[in-house]
Amino acid sequence: MRDKVKIYLLLAAVIAIFVNGCSLNKVSQDADHADLGPIVSTTLPDAVTGKELEARDMVLDYFNPLNGVIEKIENSVVKVRLEQAHVKKGIRLSVFRESRPFYHPVTNELIGNADDFAGRIEVIEENAVDGLYLCGIVSGDIKEGDKVRISSSRIKLAFFQDRNADWSVSETFNGALKDSGRFDIVELYTPDYKPETLSKLARGHGAEAVLMFSTPEEDGKIMLKVNLYWTEDAKLFGELEKTSQNAAASAPDEEFISRTFKDAELWQRYQLPGGQLIAMGDVDGNGTDEFVASDGRSIRIYAVKEELQEIWKIKADGGTHLSMDILDLNNNGRAEIFVTSAVDPGTINTGDGEIFSNEIRASSFVIEYDPSGGYKRIDDNIPFFLRVMGKALLMQRVSRDAIFSGPVYNGVWKDMHYKPDGPLGLPDKANIYGFTYVDWKNEGRFDLMTYDDLGYLYLYDAEGHLKWRSDDSYGPFALTFESRTRSIATPKVKWSVRSRLAIIKTGRGQEVVAISRKPRLTGLPGLGANEVDVYSLSWDEGVMKENLVLGKVPGSVTDFWIQGSELFLVASGDFNSLISNVTEGEFSISSILYYYNFAPKDKQEVKERGK
Repeated sequence: MRDKVKIYLLLAAVIAIFVNGCSLNKVSQDADHADLGPIVSTTLPDAVTGKELEARDMVLDYFNPLNGVIEKIENSVVKVRLEQAHVKKGIRLSVFRESRPFYHPVTNELIGNADDFAGRIEVIEENAVDGLYLCGIVSGDIKEGDKVRISSSRIKLAFFQDRNADWSVSETFNGALKDSGRFDIVELYTPDYKPETLSKLARGHGAEAVLMFSTPEEDGKIMLKVNLYWTEDAKLFGELEKTSQNAAASAPDEEFISRTFKDAELWQRYQLPGGQLIAMGDVDGNGTDEFVASDGRSIRIYAVKEELQEIWKIKADGGTHLSMDILDLNNNGRAEIFVTSAVDPGTINTGDGEIFSNEIRASSFVIEYDPSGGYKRIDDNIPFFLRVMGKALLMQRVSRDAIFSGPVYNGVWKDMHYKPDGPLGLPDKANIYGFTYVDWKNEGRFDLMTYDDLGYLYLYDAEGHLKWRSDDSYGPFALTFESRTRSIATPKVKWSVRSRLAIIKTGRGQEVVAISRKPRLTGLPGLGANEVDVYSLSWDEGVMKENLVLGKVPGSVTDFWIQGSELFLVASGDFNSLISNVTEGEFSISSILYYYNFAPKDKQEVKERGK
């Protein structure tokens, strides 16, 4: 008896999977015709307001599960009888044609029929005539008697937001969509906001529709604006624009670069046990950002209070950390730590000395906090360089010959792994490191800025045309390598992990923050830097302004991070100490973390922490 129960349970599971699968063949059962109604979660974030809920419900209205049948086709107008009455103009239904029968594998009893995908139709009239809804053919060979439906499975929705959108409103609205349980949200980076560009990116990631979110200011009011497009043809099918709040009530744009900071005072200075790479983010899901530092081998996590308090250490592995970023890409409320790690990257010039190795092999990994067991790797041995830009993960394959191989891809979390999914179109001089998109005047037009291997900055327009090149190099970079290859013609290749370029908001628009590292000795750039200048770059009427923000920051700065109006720079110790440690198998020594805050403040005594 027990064995029979097991068999029937197994059969039931197989049938359920077959019915609810997302392939072209689906089984028709009575459950497909149930009155499913709108899907809306009753659990809402505390910060959700009426406007965000109204926008969320507008989006949900276009994706309520529906079932029906095509009764007539006259002059390319498809007349459909639907079993649910919640129908909006512009919604699209998938069309299926009954195919082969499906029998019970044991009793041979007819269970149903498989359905083959036939095409798509769009509702062109919201009100039914004699119980029939009028639709137009979008694609496929549509026939009378075909079934139509909007699946009750989650809809993949590509979410884009204007880079000047109110961040808190965007996060609240995005969270409300996720909490509805109706969507799998895909967040992608885009060089422009053209519907065709957004749809192409979304289509490449398997999304059914595009959502474009912005909060423009009109007549002194902040508006909440949502546009919806179908990915198959970039057609606009839904839009909403509502007043969110008075502009006077919202926080003004933060003017990070509002004056010259040549004489700016250091707020605080921390001594770290070791630090070359830094990043910030809410890695444990407690609602506050933690500070994460890598010394090139091990990772330390700090709580950010009056002093940095070390709360976790992730011990060294066999690779050398080249870059580190933080992003909650799998949307579970705990941001992942993305670490590019390489085994045998070559002759490593850390700015203060060299370590020799053999052929490079990437072994990147991702760490995430598990409340039951601490920080754990959720993916490893990834053969790609990793970088985060905004809310997007970027990936580029590592090659033993060319180092940076092939295009830079958007990365996605899929099947419990991080995978490349859709290439970016970048200029030849760009690789995954040291480039960014910038909208100088908040006009929705984006240029691309990138370093070259020598540290010169280049600016390209959206079509890839060169607009500007810096007169002077911002190099040398903190991590430079000479790697062995398998090529007879070029047995060695020199390459660098290019420095970050950060985007900040000012009263003028967006600007790019870059650091300029000065070699210890002009003729010996391989010895690293003994001081760093911080610049903001702004583009105005064809002229690039390179504005000095901070001058002569001491030490060999290896990484920096901007969080709002706060600037963090991490610098390694002196050259002799590093060489001493290298001989003992240590990658780096104690580092200094410099902390500047450009928000208005009373003069305070500079404090040195961690000693």
